[in-house]
Amino acid sequence: MTSSIECQNFFRSLQLLDLFTKIGVKNLILCPGSRSAPLAIAAGELNKNKMLNVFNSIDERSAGFHSLGISTASGDVSLVVTTSGTAVGNLLPAAIEADKSCKSIVFITADRPSRLKNCGSNQTVNQEEFLNSVCRSNLSTNLNGIHENNDDEILKIVELVKRQILRSPGPIHLNIPFEKPLDISLMNKKKALEVFEKFYLNKTYQLLKNDNQNKNIQFSEKFFKKINLFNPGIIIVGPYQGSSRDLDSFNSALKKLQAITGWPVFVDPVSRVSAKLKGLVGNWELILKKNKNIIKCDQILRLGPLSSSSDLENFLLNFEGLQILVKENNVKKLDPLKKSLEYEFGISNFVNQLLETFSNDKIKSKPLINLGQVLIKEGTKIREILNEQLFLNSEITEYKIANFVPKIWPENYPIMLSASSPIRDWLTFSENGTLTRECFSFRGASGIDGTLSLALGIARITKPVLLVTGDLALIHDINGFLIENAIELNLTILLINNNGGNIFNNLYKNNLEEEELNKLFVMSKSINWENLAKGYQVPIKSVSDFNKLREAFEWSLSMQKSVIIKVDINVENEMNERNLILKKILTN
Repeated sequence: MTSSIECQNFFRSLQLLDLFTKIGVKNLILCPGSRSAPLAIAAGELNKNKMLNVFNSIDERSAGFHSLGISTASGDVSLVVTTSGTAVGNLLPAAIEADKSCKSIVFITADRPSRLKNCGSNQTVNQEEFLNSVCRSNLSTNLNGIHENNDDEILKIVELVKRQILRSPGPIHLNIPFEKPLDISLMNKKKALEVFEKFYLNKTYQLLKNDNQNKNIQFSEKFFKKINLFNPGIIIVGPYQGSSRDLDSFNSALKKLQAITGWPVFVDPVSRVSAKLKGLVGNWELILKKNKNIIKCDQILRLGPLSSSSDLENFLLNFEGLQILVKENNVKKLDPLKKSLEYEFGISNFVNQLLETFSNDKIKSKPLINLGQVLIKEGTKIREILNEQLFLNSEITEYKIANFVPKIWPENYPIMLSASSPIRDWLTFSENGTLTRECFSFRGASGIDGTLSLALGIARITKPVLLVTGDLALIHDINGFLIENAIELNLTILLINNNGGNIFNNLYKNNLEEEELNKLFVMSKSINWENLAKGYQVPIKSVSDFNKLREAFEWSLSMQKSVIIKVDINVENEMNERNLILKKILTN
């Protein structure tokens, strides 16, 4: 093979992407551009050989979130490839959320060589710095161009990526300078592929084999002896941050922990906890809202980050007993309340160390403690009130959706909740109905950003999927429909059309005039959803009451593609009914 720059650009790109497949990468999202041409052509060759799934996206921001959805649902590392310049800046929102969610994505960005840096060269910026603040590692190939890298240097980059992911999953930025020419002739590509297939394609690398690294667990026996297995406590499980591949071991360890303590369990809708876990307390947020003083204990075990419940946050802030926070895949500080002792090695290691600390006569299985029985009884009372009050009429409201949808959407199909009103409503009103299925939400930092692209990424791995979203969240990321074959993915979008950010009506309505509230917070938009859906070739159906919603779900599942089910919300009625139900719960 000739050693020309065009051949080396292509060959090193091919070698790099092949090595990524050898550490488990299956999916790559490709964005348009010229500087990234060697990577695009190399990805195309691996795609032809069914070694790598390649999907294109014209919007880098959507591409980043789509990749995050794929990584979350699959548990695998995914890749995003972009050209240089502002394309790299558009990756920052998804990189931030991947950092907060502890999900591994490698953002591969093409760049100009060092000779063109900091001299006013067209479309050249210091893009290598754009993602520094949130990425676990920031790597680069040879600054003069990848054509000057050798085999060992390319291998070392992928090895560094793998070790970082094993140590602390999260986003990684790999910046690759390319010297021109960026294209490659058909003859030279054929020669390069012949060399690659002969010497590299089936080559194994000792450094890339799984080494099952054991983390150095440094917590002493004194830490575990702070827990009194004979005294009452509560287990509070927040959003799950571990890998989908570790979910079974997570639930197994949690089951064992509940059995040896007998403690009741509060779970977030996106905790991924098994619905079969003993001690689950229904409607726990409403219990805290109604009467947190019935909780008599002096120790709390928290798993993962905080739920989006202000009542829970206030309870934990004022709790004077022991709080221990167990983290999955997250080495960063995770307690904004600064009330807990943090353990970063995961619930499985935590339970094993706990069992090792106490003698066998102290770790026998226990029945549910009295506190648990009291809390479950209180949750049952609240459920009876909800069942009595929620469906006095068939008008669709947001809080009714949270209670009703988990009962009619097939339990073996996942749900994704937009990170605004839906996740809060489901926390309050869904009871434990979400625990019969996978349930996703992304609340690290993204707010409504990337909602559609994330859901489509999940649907690419596990389908059918239901996305529950407000109108602003959907329109904010409508470019997700431009991701390759997005409309062919089996995604049902339950569009809550409430004319803007309804969450702000609940927060600020009492102190602002209606016009002021709309301009500053709600920001309602007049959107013809039927025409918009038609423009993207997405089927849409409007539903006016709950009697028709079940039929609409059946219709959406029969379509086996992306569809929108739109429900219009009367915001004024919504708020009045919600307040009446909450008042009835809190006064009974």
